Amino acid sequence: MNLLAIETSSPVLSVALKKCGGKARHATVKGFMKHAENLLPVIDRLLKREQLKISDVDVFLIGRGPGSFTGLRIGFATLKGLLAIRKKPCYGASSLDLIAAGIKPGKQPDLALARHENLAVCLDAKRGKLYARSYRYHKKRWVPEGPARVLLIKEAAREFPRGSRIAGDGLTKFDAQHFERTPEKDWHPRASVLIELFEAKSPLLKKLTRPNDLLPVYLRNSEPEERLAEKRKHG
Repeated sequence: MNLLAIETSSPVLSVALKKCGGKARHATVKGFMKHAENLLPVIDRLLKREQLKISDVDVFLIGRGPGSFTGLRIGFATLKGLLAIRKKPCYGASSLDLIAAGIKPGKQPDLALARHENLAVCLDAKRGKLYARSYRYHKKRWVPEGPARVLLIKEAAREFPRGSRIAGDGLTKFDAQHFERTPEKDWHPRASVLIELFEAKSPLLKKLTRPNDLLPVYLRNSEPEERLAEKRKHG
């Protein structure tokens, strides 16, 4: 099958395309303000490189969030536009899960220790908050431990076992001296990981069938909504 994956939740726009029988092609563009103008041209460029048309895509894959509200809206609006032309199967995965799935376990001499390694993915949710999810390494993959959640930054350091690996731009917001930082290149979700998860038939992928499935997963209200709620509470 021909697979097209897009991820727009982070400052790095990520698009990947895999032609049936070929290797996945991956392209990125940095900067939130460029997602709207670059997403369709990047998709078009990858399709032309593989000598495909958008109608040749068999399955669409998308990062569902959490992350940038504007970035996610751009990604889902584009996906809905493509699906309006021709209905195709569509799958999505959490941005947090995509980051985790793209990280390899630590280099430990004892493989038994590596199997029990802990990982936390933390993304800056603004206004003193983080999007976070914890994972443990089991059977050669990161398995989520509990749901994704919103944490106060001041509470983050107490939420994860000491020595855990931390990924994501959120780790710059709290004292992470007792944790192992992953390289910055692993802080953002990649569209190519969506393709890997699809081919592995990962349970982290959800088939998007209902109208509500084609909505971003924000985890919290937008900043204007939160400010309005605070104003009403104290008004």
